[in-house]
Amino acid sequence: MQINMRHETSKKIYSYWDRLRKNRPAPDRCEIEPSDIREMLGDTFILEIDKSFNTISFRLAGTRLCGAYGRELKGVGFLGLWGEEENLTVFNAVRQVYKEYKACTIGAIAQSEGNKFVEFEILMLPLSTGQADGIRILGVATPKKNLYWLGSDPLVQFRLNAIRFNETQQDGFVTPTSKQLNTEPSYVDLPAQTPFRRVKHLTVLDGGRQIRSGAVKT
Repeated sequence: MQINMRHETSKKIYSYWDRLRKNRPAPDRCEIEPSDIREMLGDTFILEIDKSFNTISFRLAGTRLCGAYGRELKGVGFLGLWGEEENLTVFNAVRQVYKEYKACTIGAIAQSEGNKFVEFEILMLPLSTGQADGIRILGVATPKKNLYWLGSDPLVQFRLNAIRFNETQQDGFVTPTSKQLNTEPSYVDLPAQTPFRRVKHLTVLDGGRQIRSGAVKT
């Protein structure tokens, strides 16, 4: 059973991760060899979860992803790339990846400083680590289209469009319970003069509670 992915880069990273883990829920972070995925390194990242300080930050981020944001993302808080009202939803998604060994695909709309928009696919995969080493997640964030302005008009924010989970087992993926905000993107590649707006209010999918804002706890 394959996770629902659309972008070829996401599929390649997942295939690599799945090959490494064999019959385990997740591969060890030490098994990730940059040379094995050199063609995709620019879009990949590794998240570090520090439970002592309740933070989720970039331990590593590829050059294309950093270039799209116009800055080095290493050490930057992952939740800071999202709208404040979406932080809890994104945090819960990250938490399910590392605590429940779930693979997660996020559909997002990225907004630039110049008010341009592009659709991204973000894949997050669990990694096994020792307790002393902290928690790590392997990820890849790829734009649906390589638009001419990416890298020159820095991105400022992601907005959630859809979230899908698949649980991992020792014998592979089980049939997923799809958790979506929208089945298709509402706004993709909008012209610069078009203001960003929301069609549907985001909700917490587990339990049905609406997302407003709130503290993040691990």
